[in-house]
Amino acid sequence: MGLAAAAIMVIASPILAADRYINVSTDGAGTLHITTSDGRVIALPKDFEQVDCDRIAISSDWSSVGWLARYPNGATSYPIPLKLRVYSGGKVRTYTGNELPVWRWHFTAGGQQIAYEQETVHGGLGVHYELREVASGRLIAEYTPRVGPDNRPELTQNPPAWVLELDAKQ
Repeated sequence: MGLAAAAIMVIASPILAADRYINVSTDGAGTLHITTSDGRVIALPKDFEQVDCDRIAISSDWSSVGWLARYPNGATSYPIPLKLRVYSGGKVRTYTGNELPVWRWHFTAGGQQIAYEQETVHGGLGVHYELREVASGRLIAEYTPRVGPDNRPELTQNPPAWVLELDAKQ
């Protein structure tokens, strides 16, 4: 096959036509409904034992949808967000980091990355941050603030810019 034929095959490839997500909602059963720019609706049922979805967002480049999956917790009267899930390119990726609840997250780098923060249910112990690539799920960076003998974060730390950006969006 010549170069011209190969170039035509690449241009005509349906893989290049990525979905653009323009709306997202949930129904009474907890199913997530993602609407594409061409009017299709992608239905993603909740996980077994999952109570609901929280903090649902569409990336700034319209190529991904993310949400926190909340689950029952015997130690609290409310469900807790144990997983960050991201739908992109026809796949759902699930992030659990260090297995503590995921309290805050956002898309960054024009929608190409996600940053999230985890910590205990009460008290801010075990704080941990991760930065990941949306397309592959690859861990780009992580940050765990140092704590002193009193279990409080030490004041003389220089968190990475992506951590400061996430913290500023509280």
